[in-house]
Amino acid sequence: MPEHVSGRLAGDVDLPTTATETRAQESSSVFWLLVIGGLMMLVGGWLLPWFVEPTANGIGASPMDVVASPPRGVGSLLVYLMGLSMLGLLAGAAYDAVSLRLRRGQPHRWARQRAVLAAVGMVCTVTVWYLIAKRREEPLFGELSPLALTDNAVWLTLTGFALCCLAYGFRRPIAARSGLTLAAVALVVGALVPLIFRQSIEFISWAAGAAAIYTLLALGLNVVVGFAGLLDLGYAAFFAIGAYTCGSLASSRHGDVLHIPFWPYPFWIILFLGAAVAALFGALLGAPTLRLRGDYLAIVTLGFGEIIPDAANNNAFGQTGGPNGITGIHHPSLFGHDFGIDPRPYYYALLVLIALIIVVLRNLERSRIGRAWVAVREDEVAASATGINTVSTKLLAFAIGAAVSGFAGAFYGAELGIVSPDDFQFAVSVTALSTVVLGGIGSITGAAVGGLLISFIIFWILPHAQEWSMTFGNTTGFTALSSVDYSKYVYVAYGVILVSIMLLRPAGLIPSRARKVELQAGGESEPLAAVRGRA
Repeated sequence: MPEHVSGRLAGDVDLPTTATETRAQESSSVFWLLVIGGLMMLVGGWLLPWFVEPTANGIGASPMDVVASPPRGVGSLLVYLMGLSMLGLLAGAAYDAVSLRLRRGQPHRWARQRAVLAAVGMVCTVTVWYLIAKRREEPLFGELSPLALTDNAVWLTLTGFALCCLAYGFRRPIAARSGLTLAAVALVVGALVPLIFRQSIEFISWAAGAAAIYTLLALGLNVVVGFAGLLDLGYAAFFAIGAYTCGSLASSRHGDVLHIPFWPYPFWIILFLGAAVAALFGALLGAPTLRLRGDYLAIVTLGFGEIIPDAANNNAFGQTGGPNGITGIHHPSLFGHDFGIDPRPYYYALLVLIALIIVVLRNLERSRIGRAWVAVREDEVAASATGINTVSTKLLAFAIGAAVSGFAGAFYGAELGIVSPDDFQFAVSVTALSTVVLGGIGSITGAAVGGLLISFIIFWILPHAQEWSMTFGNTTGFTALSSVDYSKYVYVAYGVILVSIMLLRPAGLIPSRARKVELQAGGESEPLAAVRGRA
């Protein structure tokens, strides 16, 4: 039966019945991700101070303050142009969202004009920075001494305009190569994060800690849950195993057990040992659960996730340090540079590790073992009947997912210098699983985006919401906002986000093409193998 006919027999509902339509929706998700990310940066750059004195502790004038004050030369005109460009981009995005929601109008109209607006904003941003930071000609942001620093907001604004210019100016190439575009943009912007936020070491610490770690956890758990369809509620156990293995070997607990002649970088060997031990435990967990599925498998993995932290808390085999954990973990070094407590080298090391893992997982997904995982996920009995060794397939999924978690645990302990049982409770497993579901089950890109989004909300937005609301309340006169304790509402906001995403996008933010077809078209419009073959 022709595809266009079969697609209409399902109740005349506009569903993605072909791989081409599914691919178009995925490219649309990437486009919106770039636009929304750029607009968020623009709004943040507009409200934050641009230039501060070294002792001002972040206090300074923002473009919003410039617009609210009397004009001061050509600099004011440039800021007005920036504001108009930002408003035009915001209005365009709002129009697109309403058009798509109501299915009226033509979304993405005037894309070239919006790209020009973003380019004008970029030029204005660079010009204002040059006039003030280099030539000191404009008193636009108040009287500044020669020691005044360019704050993060300037580079945040420039990056936001650049993302919008890219999204609108190259919309068709992005649609044709959405995955490659997103990977390139993520790599470039990720590499620039320490430069963009060089005045905010706390933000870089978040990026090197919560963001990178939870991205790794999401990528590893996506192998188990997304590729192989094995529900794992004890994933934090492998995270703990990797952390305790590396923490034990990289501390004074075992002396110089890994002192290797002519090799001054023992941490990088310990890193792979931690991943190997975690993979071994992943296979050991998978072995007794081969006959279990669904809820029964979830209960067993949940039990395993509770056993490991409890064993560590009881100082199992005298190696875990009990409730106090393992302290004095040595920091890694590379080419004579000791990482110490500076989050920047950890961030770059984790960025490279994440990129390598994504490449490996992408190749695995498209390989024979990746197709075997999908077959087991869809119908284990049918997969076994076609000659797939379901035992080794499942064990390999558990081992690879656990190995990625072991990498995350190794870096976690090295960065903090301590590991303790409190860091690996059930909430870690739930958060990791939520990132996979939120980003899109079975999607490598979706898992990475989900990890970034969840960590950004839980570990950056909500912890700082108190001081932001206090500043906003004092500025606007709504002092009641200053008395709200946002720490009590972390999981309330978390739950609202998950419920909203599941209602609006049940397949996740950036779902895999095959998973999208399964959920929306019931898998009847086109064979799943054909969808994956065209991916």
